[in-house]
Amino acid sequence: LAKLPPLRALARRRPTARGLVALSLRRPGRVLAVALVLALAGWASESQTEVVSDVTKLVPADMPALTDLATLQDATRSSGAIDVVVRGEDVVSPAVVSWMTDYQGRVLRRLGYDARAGCADARLCPAFSLPDLFSGSSAASKEQIDALLDAVPPYFASAVLSSDRRAATLAFGIRLMPLDEQQRVVDVLRDELNPPHGVDAQLAGLPVVTAQANADLSSATRRLLTVVFGLLAVAAVLFAVLRSAERALVPLLPIALATGWSALVLFLTGVPLNPLSATLGALVIAISTEFSVLLSERFRQERADGRELGDALLRTYRSTGRAVVASGVTAIAGFGVLAFSDIRMLRDFGIVTVVDLAVSLLGVLIVLPSTLVLAERGVFARALRRLPRPRRRAKRSAPRPTA
Repeated sequence: LAKLPPLRALARRRPTARGLVALSLRRPGRVLAVALVLALAGWASESQTEVVSDVTKLVPADMPALTDLATLQDATRSSGAIDVVVRGEDVVSPAVVSWMTDYQGRVLRRLGYDARAGCADARLCPAFSLPDLFSGSSAASKEQIDALLDAVPPYFASAVLSSDRRAATLAFGIRLMPLDEQQRVVDVLRDELNPPHGVDAQLAGLPVVTAQANADLSSATRRLLTVVFGLLAVAAVLFAVLRSAERALVPLLPIALATGWSALVLFLTGVPLNPLSATLGALVIAISTEFSVLLSERFRQERADGRELGDALLRTYRSTGRAVVASGVTAIAGFGVLAFSDIRMLRDFGIVTVVDLAVSLLGVLIVLPSTLVLAERGVFARALRRLPRPRRRAKRSAPRPTA
């Protein structure tokens, strides 16, 4: 590479670019293989990365809203409510009332509630529900239930029973806890649901929604699927614009590998995720796409102008590469400000974003030259030609008319 006359002055001024291009020209397959191994390790470690979902750890301890929530829990032994909405033709029939009473008892026992100890150590506590109207009474028949309901003031019964008696609620108080533990409580409530025939029962309430949202965001499988769908969307757009599978594959390969590198770095550094930063794979794809497409298209332009392979790579990194680095560094600096926030959720989000952007920038700059070299040698074109293609049906010619 140093013997090429156009590269001598540039090689002296850009030793890093020169070494990178020289390595890509000598060992492109080895560079790509190492990058792939690191990416596979990152994808495998995705499920091992800690996801912090405890609200008390994600916000300042002296935040007024958190202090008020703790005061409410000390007074009421709960910080929120989960409702079980029961619907049917007649939810005050003996069978439905008996099921609701039995369901309430089973759930409370599984979650550690003891009537003698109260709600001090239980994750779930009973709240005012329809079965409480019949507490201490033997509601054995429809007539007895109707008599009890007629004796209860309407404004009191309306809190747990609709006026047409087709909907009722079972309420439970839930303590402040990490969202992953809260999801386990919700799972117990769902597992025990087995309403009688013709009756529908569903969980409702803000704790149910927040716990499910956190479970979706924290799921390693869902995060990987988000990355896969993001890559497929980028591939579709690149193919539609470039009109070539090979030209779309070249910038896409470093983009895909960058998602694994960032996951590996986060795992090795021990930086935890939270519900705000768990979906940053989409950001890695977006930033990496910009870097990779700009560099690869500039390289193709240099090659179209008749420059040699090594010269085209060095000119690409001297011009467009400098702009890409400047863009990446400014983006990293902008998100890096969040790392100094007093709110841990924002602070961790800023740290994870800085790591993801830095890894994406460096990874693309290091791996893309080897990818371009392999593409110039026809490796990807040959691989794409080996892929099975759908068979085309032979066109049937119309029968000729006979004389």
